[in-house]
Amino acid sequence: MATPIALNEGLHEGMVDTSLGKLHYVSAGNGTPLVLIHGGFGSWLHWRDNIAALARHHTVFAIDLPGFGLSCDAAPESDIDGLARPVGEAIAGLRATLAPPLRDTPPGIAAFSFGTAVAVRVALLFPEAVAALLLVNPPGLGQVSEEVKALQARAAEAARGQGLRAGLAVTLNELMVKDAALATPEALDLLEQCVRQNRFVSRQLSRSVHLRPMLQALQVPVHVMLGQDDPHQRHELAERRDWLAQHLGPASVSVIADAGHWLQYEQAARFNALALRFFSGAQA
Repeated sequence: MATPIALNEGLHEGMVDTSLGKLHYVSAGNGTPLVLIHGGFGSWLHWRDNIAALARHHTVFAIDLPGFGLSCDAAPESDIDGLARPVGEAIAGLRATLAPPLRDTPPGIAAFSFGTAVAVRVALLFPEAVAALLLVNPPGLGQVSEEVKALQARAAEAARGQGLRAGLAVTLNELMVKDAALATPEALDLLEQCVRQNRFVSRQLSRSVHLRPMLQALQVPVHVMLGQDDPHQRHELAERRDWLAQHLGPASVSVIADAGHWLQYEQAARFNALALRFFSGAQA
């Protein structure tokens, strides 16, 4: 089993109350609030290479979703709203810890993979509590690719035959990153810690999401980042890019070259720069 990953210097952690229970978060920085929401089988660690850069300009809160990381459990039958409502409550509680006028400033939200569906529902349920959304490789833009289904089956078979870490190595190398040099033992440790802490199975819920009508209903600025080499996206990449440009505006989508699914890790510098520009304009 991997050694638990420690907090980087300058990061603080805490728990925030919600109607479901306590949600765990990691925080850093000063400035306008920015909330980070991880993906499926994840935790705040999905953002480990982004928090410090974003915290130079923002008060960053990286939340563990219910049933993930160190947060309280979620009911196994929870729908997206069952996760989004406590997250919205957690955001309100975290804003209340800030000094004026920051506590009166709606946060931006950056979200990854499954977490993007939760973030969009937070913005729809609490429309005055979210300033803008940055969505990284969201589900629900179209059909799940046969490539992803086969990849996930290979990972599950490897995990059954050789142990969890072998299955995660398939996922890391074939889905999460394009650049094999980034599929390091440290990255594998991080994914293993996330998965071992995970108690909520999000895959079927993620596959049931229809994100397009939800995006069209948003009343806040939104930007979508798609990894050019993400197996979740590349089979329909041009169509998805064109749909987003048509319905959200041509400046609302970026296709990032040399990026798999875990875009904010593989292309951290590019993600961080785009996020800072986007939220600076949206929260001005």
